Amino acid sequence: MTNPITQISLGMANVFIVRGQDGCILVDAGTPNSADAILSKLETHGITPNDIRLILITHGHIDHFGSAAALRERTGAPVAVHTLDAGDLRQDTNPQDDPLQAGWLVRLLMRTPGLKNLFGPDNIPPCPPDIEFEGAETRLDEYGVAARVILTPGHTHGSVTLLTDSGEAIVGDSIMGKLMGMIRKPGPPIVAYDLEQNRQSMRRLLDLSPHTIYVGHGGPFSAQEVSEIIGS
Repeated sequence: MTNPITQISLGMANVFIVRGQDGCILVDAGTPNSADAILSKLETHGITPNDIRLILITHGHIDHFGSAAALRERTGAPVAVHTLDAGDLRQDTNPQDDPLQAGWLVRLLMRTPGLKNLFGPDNIPPCPPDIEFEGAETRLDEYGVAARVILTPGHTHGSVTLLTDSGEAIVGDSIMGKLMGMIRKPGPPIVAYDLEQNRQSMRRLLDLSPHTIYVGHGGPFSAQEVSEIIGS
């Protein structure tokens, strides 16, 4: 298998299917009401609901877990997230980042009625996770995929990266295409708990020698492209 990862675009946001020898992992679940679109696109790639053995959420933001509960019901696959972000999935309101590091324009948009929902609706379906990863690293072989989940905090406390043994990485929003993926260049997240911690997390990831970086908005990017914007 030359590339186990298929990127599926849902407009600005991406979800991913990671194929293994004994099943598939779905990484992220899009915004609410995206389940039909995701399953339809998976079908075009020859993936049935029964092929999904795990739904991995990279972090607790609504555009990444909004349809997780619906997809769990449709596939029977458990939903997994790092324990540091698990509380966000249990809420029925869009998580609020505090303390939040963001540019002035993003802060203004998030506080402006009628515009703040660009970042997700206020009321969302809660999705208590079935699996909570703890610690810095967890193998995923039991779900049929030769890969590991690595804690890469900074965008959120519990942001994780899926890194395959063949060198593909899915980083959620730890790296983003500029302008929410509309520009074909990588950049740091537009919001973060700790931008410096995020940079350090991505440097540690690059030290593991991934060759392709898949992101939640835009991409994918080469490791060299990401290295140039992360710095040493």
